[in-house]
This record gives sequence, C-alpha cells and structure tokens, in this order.
Amino acid sequence: MGSSGDGSLASNDGTGKQFLCSKGEVFHKGVAISMWQNSGDDDSNWTNFIKSNFPFKALPFGFKRFSGKHSVLQTCPDTWNRYEEDVELAAKAGCNAFRLSIEWARIEPRKGEIDMDAVARYHAILDSMEAAGIEPNATLHHFTHPQWFEDLGGFEKAENIQHFVAWSLKAIELFGSRITFWATFNEPTCAMFLGWITGMHPPGKILACITAGKVVMHKLQAHCEAYEAIKRTAIGKSLQVGLVHHHITFLATGPRLLRGLAAYAADWMNYWWGYELIHQWMLTGKFTWKVPLLGQWLEWQHPGGKPPCDWFGVNYYSRSVVTWYMKPWCLPGEVMTDMYYPIYADGLYEALMQSNQYGIPIYITETGIADKSDKNRATMIDKYMRAMLRAIADGADVRGFYYWTLVDNFEWNAGYLMEFGLYAWQPDGSVDRKLKEGAKALVRFFKALPSNLSALRAAAARLVKEGELPDHEQMHAEAEEVLHDLTARGHKGRRRHGHAMVAAT
Repeated sequence: MGSSGDGSLASNDGTGKQFLCSKGEVFHKGVAISMWQNSGDDDSNWTNFIKSNFPFKALPFGFKRFSGKHSVLQTCPDTWNRYEEDVELAAKAGCNAFRLSIEWARIEPRKGEIDMDAVARYHAILDSMEAAGIEPNATLHHFTHPQWFEDLGGFEKAENIQHFVAWSLKAIELFGSRITFWATFNEPTCAMFLGWITGMHPPGKILACITAGKVVMHKLQAHCEAYEAIKRTAIGKSLQVGLVHHHITFLATGPRLLRGLAAYAADWMNYWWGYELIHQWMLTGKFTWKVPLLGQWLEWQHPGGKPPCDWFGVNYYSRSVVTWYMKPWCLPGEVMTDMYYPIYADGLYEALMQSNQYGIPIYITETGIADKSDKNRATMIDKYMRAMLRAIADGADVRGFYYWTLVDNFEWNAGYLMEFGLYAWQPDGSVDRKLKEGAKALVRFFKALPSNLSALRAAAARLVKEGELPDHEQMHAEAEEVLHDLTARGHKGRRRHGHAMVAAT
C-alpha cells in the first residue's frame, strides 16, 4: 500500500490493479431497510395505493389478493418507533453500516410543509447509529413519495423534476452533516415495470409502455439534476451521491419450438427492467427507450456524457427463469426461493464485474432471500458472499455488502408473505425479532470479514489465487495476517466493532 499523494492510499489487491481509497476506508457490512415497508405512513403514494385497492377496485379481493391478510397500515415491525432496538440488533449482527430510506412523505407530507417531529425522529435514529458506530446510507426515493407529488403527475411529467431536486436539497440541509452516503433513487426500472407495465405498484397502470419510458427517463434526469444541485451546496463535495439499480436477468427455457414467446418476453424484460437500459446509460449517458412493435420512442443524452455518479448500488437477488408457458422455473441443480426465482450466485459475480465497467465504487446495496422455512438462507448467504469475494479478487471495486433485510417486513405487493429478514417477525404478534438460524451465517461472515477495505481485498485475492474461496475462519485469519503486515510497515491499527482497521500515519 502506498500514498497517492492526495491524502488517499493506493491499494494493490494482489492482481496488480490499483484502487484509490481513503485512509482507513471501511468495507460496509450492513443491512438495508425501507422505512415505509417497516412502518408505513399517512401521506405517501403507496399508502394511498393500498387504501384504494387500485387497480383491482372492481374485484372483491382488491389488494389483499396480493398482500395476504394484513397490510403495513394495520400492523408492522415499526422501526420508526422501535429504532433503538433495531439499530442494536444490527450492531449485534456485526453491522458497521445501515441503509435506510429518508421518507419524503414523512418530512414533507404536504407541499412546502416540513414536519419537524419527523425530522427530529430521523435525527434520533442517526444518534442511535452514531452511538453504535454504524455508518448510515440514505436513499431519497425508495419507491415512495408524497401523495401531493403523485397528484401533480409524479415522474410522468418533466416539470415535476424540480420538486424532487428541491426535496433532495432539503434532505441534505437537514441531514447532510450526518450522512455521507446518499442514493437518489432505488431501482428506477423495477418501479417503472411494476407500476406502469404490470400495475402491481402505484400508480397501477397496465401496459402503459410509452409513459413507462418517460418515467424512467425523468428519474434519471432527476438523478443528474439532484446530484449537481447537491454538489453545489457548501458540503456537497464531501458527500457521496449514487444510484441504486436492480440487476436481474431473464431466461426462457423449454423446447426450442415452443419457447419463442417466452424468449421474446425475456428479451424485453432484460432491456426494460434488467440491465441493458441502465448499463448503456451508465457507460455513455445515452438513454434510449424502445417499445414492442413501435421501435424506438424516446432518446435523451446527458450533456456531460457519462452521468454524474460517485458510486453505484447493485441490488441483486437472482436471475429469473421462465418456461415456454411463462411459469417461473429453475434449472437442474438450482434451489427455488419463495419469490419464484432460484439461488444463483454466479449472477451476482456477473453483475459486479459488469458494474465495474463504470469506473466508480460498487456497493451491494441489497441481496437476500425469501425463505419462510429458513432451510436455504445459510446456503444463499454462503454462496453470495463467496461470489462477492471472487469478484473482488478479480478486480471489482466492491466496497460493501448490505443484506435485505433486518426484520421481516411488508414486501410491497407480496405483503407479509415473503420473509427476507435476518430476524423473524409475524404480523399476528406470535414472533417478534427472533434471530433466524439461517441468518447466523451472515453474522459469522460479518464478524470474520475485515472492516478494512485494503485488508479485505488482499485477503480475497490471496485466497482465490491459491484456488480456494474462504470459509469464515480462513478469511478472519487472512485478514489478521494482512493487518499485521500493514502495521509492521508503519501503519497504526485501531479497533472498531471488534475488527481491525488501518489508518495511515
């Protein structure tokens, strides 16, 4: 490790590739939550969507057809009021980072009206994280926004971008001195597909293909404008502003003569939702929207070329396999999860290596498994952790791993039927924040993985070079050896959360 001359350190991961990282930079080991999914609210588009049962108002089962017996508005894990418990649970799991949403609808429930009680509550949450030595990572738009913004047309209209930029600046004004890592949007293509193609998310429109393209384009434009506005603030240069994307691929399987329709649908899903659209935009700043039968419909080029972005968030769960008759499936030897896609660790490696082309730090901002039986959680965690370490060893600039999610919560249109949490919670009150047996695999990984980024890279590279990926004990031993070497070369070690961290003198 050597100095780059600008106060940062150049770290060689063992492959010969040089990374720039700040002195003592931390590898984020965290959990991710959406405050709305944990606690609901009174004034957001999603709250209104559930109350309205849209788009199935005419049918007797309404929204319950998707969400099960309970909704988040009736009963919830309530992180909003039980944040001290949840931050403590994250710390006990070995987390040094915590991704959460700053809910626009809570802060500005009515246009121009700031709820100072909500502001105070977020500061209390940040106080708890600070006391536990946990780094917050905040998302400005995690599928939800105030109903007043929805009533104005939301992101369907370009003139509403200014409201999101104003919200971003207000959030920075209120919390920017306490939060370094910010994401403008969570999964813009996923929100588009489920809200304007399938109608399962608000606003509940079905096959509104042209409007869907406008929504994604306006969100990407809003990201750029918000990024630039934040950077112009007094503290903007000290903040890291990124974008979070749901990286998923779709594969059709079955007899060649029969799978044509499924393959056609899978190709469009890969383009719209999966990776092609965002990948092109991240590399070039060019947004192109195509529609079946109609061809190219929208085009926009960011004037600066590549879009402004300090880091890129990868939300990865799996790749989706469908049969020729459009039934979710998995290939031989794969294990299906409750969300109707398999455990597929190779896809995480591929997503990280592809995202590495953008030339900015990568964070795995979400990954996890819906596993009610808890039989496959440990397997998923082990396989995905190893895929991440392999990507790091092969040069991917991965700087964090956030598990989705801390406590079982309301999984949007799937309601409480999908149980992703490390800690079990049931809406009937029968279970409340009990650590799952399968979740202990993540706890062991988090306890063993070094928090020092350079140590993690060197350990991963060395183990992969030797032809074997580490288990928890091997990784811990490798990390201690690397840290000993660094300290012997004149660096002072310090301890945080039980893991060695390196700071240059």
